[in-house]
Amino acid sequence: MNASLLDLRFIGLMALIGLLRFLIPQRFYVLFGVVASGSLLGWAAPSTFFTITAVTLLFIYPIHRLMVLARNRGASARVKSALLALGIVGLVALLVIFKAYRHFTLPWMEGPLISQQLLALVGFSYFIFRAVSFLHIQSILKIDERNPLTLLFYTLFPPTISAGPIQKFQDFRQQVAAPLPISSSLISSAAYRIVRGYFRKLVLAYILNELVQKLLLIEQPLIYTSLLTIVLLYLYFYFDFAGYSDIAIGFGLLLGIKVPENFRKPFLATTVSEFWRNWHITLVDWFRDNVFIPLGGMQSSRLRAAVLACLVMVLCGAWHGLAVGFLAWGAWHGVILAIEALSGSKPIPPALRSGPKYWSHVLWTNARVAFPCLFFLPNSDAMLRVLHGFLRWN
Repeated sequence: MNASLLDLRFIGLMALIGLLRFLIPQRFYVLFGVVASGSLLGWAAPSTFFTITAVTLLFIYPIHRLMVLARNRGASARVKSALLALGIVGLVALLVIFKAYRHFTLPWMEGPLISQQLLALVGFSYFIFRAVSFLHIQSILKIDERNPLTLLFYTLFPPTISAGPIQKFQDFRQQVAAPLPISSSLISSAAYRIVRGYFRKLVLAYILNELVQKLLLIEQPLIYTSLLTIVLLYLYFYFDFAGYSDIAIGFGLLLGIKVPENFRKPFLATTVSEFWRNWHITLVDWFRDNVFIPLGGMQSSRLRAAVLACLVMVLCGAWHGLAVGFLAWGAWHGVILAIEALSGSKPIPPALRSGPKYWSHVLWTNARVAFPCLFFLPNSDAMLRVLHGFLRWN
C-alpha cells in the first residue's frame, strides 16, 4: 500500500477517518487527528511516518520552544537569528540529501514483511517546506505552540502529505481549534472536489499522457506534431496536478480543515508573473514569504527584485529535482520573470480583458510557459526529437 490518494485502500481509510471525525468531541480533535494520521501513514508508508515524526518532535518542536524562550526572555537579535538559522539550515540539509539520493531508507526496518517501496519517503519535500515555514513565521508572529501534537498533526496531515498544497501553520492551527462542522453542504462540496479531482487526474490526465507518449515515439515529427506535443504535455501537467489538489481539498473538508486553493485560472494570465501567482499558488507563496521577501525583494530596486525572482525560480527548479532539466526549467522562468521585473510589465486590468490585444497576451504568456515543459521529459532524446520537429514543415 502507498501513501497516495490514488491507492484505493488509502482512499477508503481517508474516507473512514473523515466519517469518524464527526463522532469525536472537539476537545479530542487534535489527538484523534494525530492518531488517525499516524496510523494511516504508519501502515501505508512506515519510513514517512517515523522520519517525519522524529524530525518534528526531536528537532522542529525543540527549536520552536527555544525560540519562544529566547523571545520571552528578551534575548538578543543575534541569538534569535542563530536559532532560526540552525533550524532552517538543518531542514534544508535534509532536503538536499533527500533530493540527491531520491529517497531515504531505514535499514533496521528491512525484512520479508516490508517491501523496499514502503521504505521510501513520501512527500518529504512538502514536509520540509511546511517545517521551514513554521520556523520562519516565528520571526514575524509570536506563535507559542505548547502542544507538540498540534504541530505533529500539521506535519502528518494526510490529504496534503504527498504533494501539497502547502498550508501555513497559523491557518492550520486556527482551523484545528474550530474545525468545520458537519453539514450537507460540506459533504456535497467535499464530494464535488474529490470527484472532479479524480476525473481530472484519472481520466483527462491519463488520456493526455497516453497521447503525449504516442507522439514522442514519432522518429521525425513535423512542426505541427511538436507543437501538439507541447500543448498536450502542458495540459497534462495542469490536469494531473490540479486534479490532485482538488482531491486533497475535498478530503481536507471531510477532516474539517479547509486546504488552500492551488490553482486560479492560470491559463488566462497575461504575464508570466501573473501566471505564477495563479499556478501552484501555495508553492509560489512559500518562496515569496521565505526567500523573496526576507532577501529584500519587496523593498529593493528593480534590478535586485529581478535577480531575486530569477534566483527563486532556479531554486524552484532545484526543488523539483537536482537534474539539468529541472535547473534549465527554473532558469528559463527566472530569466523571463527578471525581464518582466526590469521592464515593469503589468497584467492587463480586468476591465480591458477582451479583444485581440488581451487574447494575444494570453497566448504569448502560455506559449512561454508551455515550451519549457519539455525540460520535464525524462528522456533527453525525446526532447531533442520534439525540438528538431520545429525545423520540419513537411
